[in-house]
Amino acid sequence: MIMSRSALSTFVGVYLDEDIFENYANEFEAVDDFAGKNPELASKLPAEILSVLGTHDDEASLEALLQEFGIGIDTDGLTYREWLTQIADRVRAATV
Repeated sequence: MIMSRSALSTFVGVYLDEDIFENYANEFEAVDDFAGKNPELASKLPAEILSVLGTHDDEASLEALLQEFGIGIDTDGLTYREWLTQIADRVRAATV
């Protein structure tokens, strides 16, 4: 049986990997590209982020999860919770 990847793991692993700045000026350009190219998956991302924020109470566990998914950037001084919330808001606006 083939397991599909979650929207968050796909977004982080494919769009926010260590090569992000070869393709995008910042992570928000990557968000917009993800939403444009994967509208069905992108529409699931805000709910997945909300779920992750509800099950990962501290920054260390959020960081560990994002590292597991292959994140290749830092959050420019934001907490992972703040940063993920911004990502969810941007995707939500792009998929409405």
